[in-house]
Amino acid sequence: MNKYESIKAKLASHEPITMGNCMVLGSPFMLDAFIDMDCVLLDKEHGIYGTEELIPLTMRCRELGIPSIIRVEDSQYHLIAKAIDLGADGIMLPRTETVEQVKTAVEAMHFSPIGRTGFGGWGILRDGETIPEFQKGRFFFPQIESAKGLKAMPEMIEKYGEYIDGFIIGPNDYSITMGVPRDLDHPVMIEEIRKVFETCKAAGISYGCFAADAAHANLYAEMGANIFWIGDDRTYMKLGIRSLMDGIDILKK
Repeated sequence: MNKYESIKAKLASHEPITMGNCMVLGSPFMLDAFIDMDCVLLDKEHGIYGTEELIPLTMRCRELGIPSIIRVEDSQYHLIAKAIDLGADGIMLPRTETVEQVKTAVEAMHFSPIGRTGFGGWGILRDGETIPEFQKGRFFFPQIESAKGLKAMPEMIEKYGEYIDGFIIGPNDYSITMGVPRDLDHPVMIEEIRKVFETCKAAGISYGCFAADAAHANLYAEMGANIFWIGDDRTYMKLGIRSLMDGIDILKK
């Protein structure tokens, strides 16, 4: 069983997985630092990456055996299919609020008869991968960022649950829509997160919430989450530099 298959199995059985987050560090060689994580998110929605920057990043992930998840800008066929063409192992779909958005993503990520993507692209297949393996081998994470998205989840699961690997909450945008901007510990937000988690749990689907730090990751774990999308590359750099400087005795004087 390769790493792609093992992570699929972990998600299916609600075992913990970790997802790193790349937003601004565009060098493919920075991805080596993510080797101990289960997968890495390349943020095309808020990050610096354009289409041309994806190829060296997704191919480096392939070399390292780390599944690459692209957060696309929106639920549009050409944005999703292009990311898959260029070697993405999965998609995170921001602001998922309707069944139609999920339908668009599923069709853009699969060949007929499931979807309508075309065969081509520089990195669409992994080495030795067959079409049937491709059809089962890509990851899909709709992102719930509003009460409207929460309300639509049961229908998303009913119609497309077999293609969804996990739901992930975007808490910052969710908190803005709830009138408590970026107050992620507000009782209103904790209750909304709990509702999303309970909907996933009832359906037997993995779930998580973006965690800016370890404290929030632990909080969501206590609430039952098993997908841990944590921090971002800028934070990792700051923590690493701080740890290094703190270890130099002469600088403490």
